[in-house]
Amino acid sequence: MGKMNIACIGAGSIGMLVTAKLAAAGADVLLIAHTDEQASLLAGAGLTLVERDAEKTMQVRAISFERLKAPGERAGAGIEKNGPFDWVLLTVKQKHIADSLLEPASRLLGDSGRLLCFQNGVGHVEAIERHVPRERLYLAVTTEGAKKLAPNRVAHTGSGITWIGPAQSGDRGQMSPPAEQKAQNLLQNALCEAGFRASLSNQMEEIVWNKLLINSVVNPLTALLRVRNGELPVGEHRIGLMRTLLDEGIAVATGAGIPTRDDLWEQLIDVCAKTADNASSMLQDLSDGRSTEIDWITGAIVRTGRRLRIPAPMHETIYRLVKAAEPAAGRDGRQERTYRGS
Repeated sequence: MGKMNIACIGAGSIGMLVTAKLAAAGADVLLIAHTDEQASLLAGAGLTLVERDAEKTMQVRAISFERLKAPGERAGAGIEKNGPFDWVLLTVKQKHIADSLLEPASRLLGDSGRLLCFQNGVGHVEAIERHVPRERLYLAVTTEGAKKLAPNRVAHTGSGITWIGPAQSGDRGQMSPPAEQKAQNLLQNALCEAGFRASLSNQMEEIVWNKLLINSVVNPLTALLRVRNGELPVGEHRIGLMRTLLDEGIAVATGAGIPTRDDLWEQLIDVCAKTADNASSMLQDLSDGRSTEIDWITGAIVRTGRRLRIPAPMHETIYRLVKAAEPAAGRDGRQERTYRGS
């Protein structure tokens, strides 16, 4: 494995999974957790990966986000001395992306590092590029399954594929500049050596939207119906809701000039089958009294549809139902957002 300096911001399920598998393959990874308590546990007891009924504990470097924000020597016992990082992986949820996170995160990149964003939905690139130049901003779409079992323990619940590419899309088939291509290849090789299927693409907007369309069906419906993914496509009424949401979303994406896959319905059913025992993140958020990522998933379809004057009444209704089920101000302090007009 080519020696790269990697940091991962976010010690949730995906952040811990990627960190654990990279560390197991010999990569140098710094994991940045939300709290001092979790960071101390990770740095002391290690990070345990549960995979195929076996488990392995890796020693990892870990600090908290609070220490990341601190200037100079207070920042993780001299974090700047360990950087800059070649790649910073951002695995927090969209609702946690704010200037207070992005400003210190951008310091980790130095003059040449790259930021890889694992968020669901759309809308975060515009916020992030206020701190990171778009030419050094990359997107990741993954279908890997992960479940956080404890603050320092994660299960790999299903293998998938991870697509990586620049946020600044080029013409179809156009290659990235040589330096960027080399950086992408090094990261792809590191992920493959860690046991992931990783592919590169210069058409990430299309991939992001195709996953968004599937998420806009699975996440809010499982959350509102209080069912696991495998229970969703059961019975004519649920299937009817799923088809209507997918058809509306495809119409909006097509109107926006974004190509969609011909087999999206089959992909949607396949996702429900392969993640049958999973509780979606939106279901978990509502069950725990937290705000959700509905603004960046269904909300993105609603906003785009209104801008293009393409009706999406079912998405409008689903959006309002999820917002009504959320706390008026989530425990993360985020105030409820509303969308009026275009």
